[in-house]
Amino acid sequence: MPFKYVLVPASPNDPIQELEYPEDIDVLEKDTFRTYVEQYFSNLGGSVDREVLLEQLKERTGTDLKEQLASGKMDEGAMERLMCATSVEIFPVMVPTKDTGFEAISIYLDDKGVSKNLEENVRMSGIVQAAGYPGQTFKGDCFVGRVFDDTEDVWKRTSFSMKDCTSDAEWVQKCKKQRSNRSSGDMKDLANKIGMQKNAANINPGMLQDAAPKGETEKYLWTQAEDEVEVTFKKDGLMKGDKKAVKVVFLKSHLRVEAKGETLIDADLGGPTRPDESTWTLSDGVLQVMLAKANDETWDSLVKQ
Repeated sequence: MPFKYVLVPASPNDPIQELEYPEDIDVLEKDTFRTYVEQYFSNLGGSVDREVLLEQLKERTGTDLKEQLASGKMDEGAMERLMCATSVEIFPVMVPTKDTGFEAISIYLDDKGVSKNLEENVRMSGIVQAAGYPGQTFKGDCFVGRVFDDTEDVWKRTSFSMKDCTSDAEWVQKCKKQRSNRSSGDMKDLANKIGMQKNAANINPGMLQDAAPKGETEKYLWTQAEDEVEVTFKKDGLMKGDKKAVKVVFLKSHLRVEAKGETLIDADLGGPTRPDESTWTLSDGVLQVMLAKANDETWDSLVKQ
């Protein structure tokens, strides 16, 4: 049956729209919704700031395309195709687990929003921040969709309606609980740990998370809270049916992840973990690994330097 989804325009003057997709989608490999969203951003167009895009790509991948252009390793035609290409960035806000009723919530946005200098989407940023992502912001129009994924046999798009698009919606509370820092629930104890006095400024786990090191490479991006490290891999073309082609090996101080024959990471970690409490999920084509820290120490980097 058709399902509902929401469009949150970047401009606060434009109303949030509850829309209905006319098709039933219950096979990830035949997910036409993602194609529709990509076409939406392609139709919007917008000029790309070449210098900003090149700096972004250098930061993300470590590849200096300016140098490649200057040396002739990359031609202008390839650069133009890169500038004109439109793709969708998927931000998996809530991953499907038993505690969330196997529901997943994702944000879909233009992956060149920064280099196009798009307006910040304050409404979308606020909702996701309320869901447990302090400091997270988005640029440009955003779509929000819901998926049911039992992580085994069933995957299907379900409705996400206007009433879900508020900071006090039920899914927001579920997501916040999912991401909550269990070891820092008692803020008084936390304040004592770092030597704060009674009349010192208030702190919260979000402030600590924002200050913690995080990073991005060509193959993944990672963030951390006090008790966990989240790694999101960028492997394209992963589908629900590819779960058997994904191999994740958790060791106390080592992580190995393979997907469809490609090694995404095989390295000693920046800190010790609890392998039995670490998990991974493949939902909406996004592979995420959650590493349970063995202690509350902040990691300087994901992999050991």
